[in-house]
Amino acid sequence: MFPITISMIILLALITFAYSMYHRGILLFVAKGSDNRFDQIGKRIKIVSQFAFGQKRLLFRDTKSGVMHAMIFWGFLVISLRTVTFFGLGFDDNFVLPFLHGGFGHIYNFTLNIFLILVSVACLYGLYRRFVLKPKRLNLSLEGAVILCVIFSLCLSDFLFEGARAALDKPLESGAFIGPWIGSTFFANLSPTTLHWIEGASFIAHVLLIVGFLNFLPYGKHFHVITAIPNVFLFKTKPYGQLSKMNLEDESLTTFGADRIEQFSWKNYFDWFSCTECGRCTAQCPATNSDKPLNPKELTVHLRDFLYNKSEDLIAQKEGKYTGQLDEAGLVPDSKKLLGDTISHDIIWACTSCRACEEACPVFIEYVQEIIDMRRNLVLMQGAFPQELQTVFQNMERNSNPWGISFNDRANWAKEEGIPTLAENAEVEYLYFVGCAGSFDEKNKQVAKSFAKLLKKAGVSFGILGVEEKCNGDSARRIGNEYLAQMMIQENVATLEKYKVKKIITACPHCFNTLKNEYPQFNGHYEVINHTDFLNELMQKGHLKATKRVEQTITYHDSCYLGRYNDVYDSPRQILKNIPGVQIVEMENSKDIGRCCGAGGGRMWMEETIGKRVNQMRLEDAKQTSAGMVATACPFCKTMIADAINETKTENVQTLDVVELLDQSVE
Repeated sequence: MFPITISMIILLALITFAYSMYHRGILLFVAKGSDNRFDQIGKRIKIVSQFAFGQKRLLFRDTKSGVMHAMIFWGFLVISLRTVTFFGLGFDDNFVLPFLHGGFGHIYNFTLNIFLILVSVACLYGLYRRFVLKPKRLNLSLEGAVILCVIFSLCLSDFLFEGARAALDKPLESGAFIGPWIGSTFFANLSPTTLHWIEGASFIAHVLLIVGFLNFLPYGKHFHVITAIPNVFLFKTKPYGQLSKMNLEDESLTTFGADRIEQFSWKNYFDWFSCTECGRCTAQCPATNSDKPLNPKELTVHLRDFLYNKSEDLIAQKEGKYTGQLDEAGLVPDSKKLLGDTISHDIIWACTSCRACEEACPVFIEYVQEIIDMRRNLVLMQGAFPQELQTVFQNMERNSNPWGISFNDRANWAKEEGIPTLAENAEVEYLYFVGCAGSFDEKNKQVAKSFAKLLKKAGVSFGILGVEEKCNGDSARRIGNEYLAQMMIQENVATLEKYKVKKIITACPHCFNTLKNEYPQFNGHYEVINHTDFLNELMQKGHLKATKRVEQTITYHDSCYLGRYNDVYDSPRQILKNIPGVQIVEMENSKDIGRCCGAGGGRMWMEETIGKRVNQMRLEDAKQTSAGMVATACPFCKTMIADAINETKTENVQTLDVVELLDQSVE
C-alpha cells in the first residue's frame, strides 16, 4: 500500500526505540550486582506462566480490574500477529503470514475479532474506573488515560480499516466478522474514493499509533509493558525470609547499605522500571493505612525518578565521558541527598517488613530488601536511627536479648517444668529454641510452658539451650544493624554445632524464619519446624488428643513471618478446628492479605508516634468478627494484640497463642 512511507516509519521508529532502550538498559550496568536471577529456570518459567501470562494475582485479588487488565494483556498477545500483518500490508496489499492460511487462520481471525471487542470494552471500563469510580490506590494521571485511549484507538482503526476493505470487496481474512459487518452496515453507500481514503487513513493511523506507543513506553510508567514479564521471570527463588548477607570482613568496602542510587542492585532498577503505579502495594501496606509516611508505590516512583534525573551523568561516567568532579567515593555527586531529602528517614523506619506489598504486586517488585539496605546505611554509616533503638542495641550486646534482662535468667521459666538443657543431656532428638519472648516476657513465658507440656505429653524427646541461647538476630538484622545480627547468629551457630543439633522446633515465627532461612548463610544447616506444623502433625498421628471442650468463638490472626514469609496458614487453623467447642470466624483481611500486627521489621522496639497504631487497627479487624478470642501463633503478635486490647480498654476480647488453647484441651 505505502511501501516507502512504511519503510521510513519503521526505520525511524526502530532507531528511536533502540536509542531509548540503550539509555535505559545501560543504567543496569551502573548498578551493583545482584544474587543469581537465572537459576531454577523451570521454576521461573512456571511462575511466568501463572502470574505473568495467567495474570493470577490480578484475577484473584481484584477481580474487576483484574479481568479488565487480563483482557487487555491477553488481547495484546493475540493482536501481536495482527500487528505484523499490518506492517506487511504496507508493502503488499494481499500480505498474510504463511501460517495464518487455512483452518488455523480461520480460528485466529475469529479469536482476534473477539479480543478486539474485549480490549475495546476493557479500555472503556478502565476510563470509567479512572474518572467515575476513582479508586483510592490509583493516581489519576493523564498518561494512564492517554494510553487507554491509544489502545482503544488501535482497535477502532483496525475496525475501520477492515470495514473499508470489506466495502471495497477486497479479500478479507477468513473467520473475521467485524469488518464485513461494518462494511455492510456503515460503509455500503460510500463512494470508492471515500472508502480508499478511510482505508488509507485508518491504516496510517494504526501504524503511527503502534510505533508511537512503542517509543513512548521507555519514558513513562508503561515501560512495564516491556519489563514486567522479564521482572516476573527474575523473581527471588531464595526464601523470601532471607535477607542478603553483607560481607563485613571485606576490607575493600568503604560503605554499607545504600544511600546513593548507584548502590542499589540492577534488580532494584529493573523493579523500578516495571512498576505500573497500580497502587496495589500501597492499598495493602499497614504503614500507609495507618497514616505513616511510607507509601510503597511512591517510594518506587521517587527512586525511579531520582535514577532518571541522574541518568545522563551516570551514562556519561559509564562511557568515560563524564567531565565533572567525582566525589570521594568515586561517584557522580548528587544535587540533593537520596536519604533525608528525597526519601525521609521516617519513610524508611515506618516499614514493618510484613511483605503485604510484595504479595500484592502483580510484577513481583521487591520492597523489603531495598528498605533494609537503606536502614543498614542509616545504622552502620550514619548512626541515624530512632533513639529508643540505642537501648535495644545495648541490651542485645550485653545480654543477648532486646529487653536487657540478664542472660542468666533466660531459662528460669523452665526450671519448675523440669526441662533439661543440652548441657545436661545432648542426646535429645529436638532442640526447642525458645527465643527471647518465651524466655523473658511474662505473657509469652506461658506459651513456652504450654508448648513444653504438650511436647512432654506427646512423648517428644527435647531440650533447650538455656543460658547458652542468644537472640536469633532477626530484629537487629531488620532494623539494619547487620554487624550485631551477624555476631549473634555466629555465636548461636557455634553453640548449635557444639551440640551437633540437627532438628529444631520453635514457637516464634521470627526465630523459625531466621533459623530456617538465614542461618544457612552462616553454615547453620538444620531441620527447622514451627510449633503449629509440629503440633498439628502430632495430633494427626494421635500423639496428642484434644478432648476437653473450649467454648470459644475464635478469630485467628496470621503472623506475617509464619504466613507470607513461609506459607504456613493451615496448621494453626487445623489445630483450632480440632479443639472441641471452638468455632472459627475469619477476619476480612486474613491469610496472604492479612494485616500486620505492627511489630515486624524491628518495629516491636520502636515508638509509634505517627498516625494510627497498627495493632489497634488489627484489633478493630478482629472485633468486626464478634469473636471473643484472637488466637495468635507469634509472641510479637500476641504482645501487640494484647497491648491494643489494653490501650483501647476493649472488654470481652482476649488473646492467646494457639498453643495455650490446645494446652487447655489436652488432658
